[in-house]
Amino acid sequence: MDQENQAQIRALAEKYGDEELIAVLGSADPEMAVIAAETAAGSDPAFVDLFAEAQLGLKSYHIAELKEFIDHQVYLRHMEMMEMVLDIPGIIHEVSTVRKQFFPSEVSV
Repeated sequence: MDQENQAQIRALAEKYGDEELIAVLGSADPEMAVIAAETAAGSDPAFVDLFAEAQLGLKSYHIAELKEFIDHQVYLRHMEMMEMVLDIPGIIHEVSTVRKQFFPSEVSV
């Protein structure tokens, strides 16, 4: 997650609070999804300046986990091809593991 995205997320989290926001990830790689989910939930594991001390407390979901909440035609247009080439179950597993680690009492979607 680059510094510009981190700054935008931090500003939104400060404005709306962690109860009103979730991080929706589009990572194509399970390892990158974990890093992004950990960054949004806790502090940046890479210690990038803006998040080095921040604890945002945002739950993260991969876009594929939210499929049922997205207009079917929109999802098909943007994600259908990606579902064929990505390890969606692996990505979802990794992101949900981070949620369980940071939010053990929360129920997932």
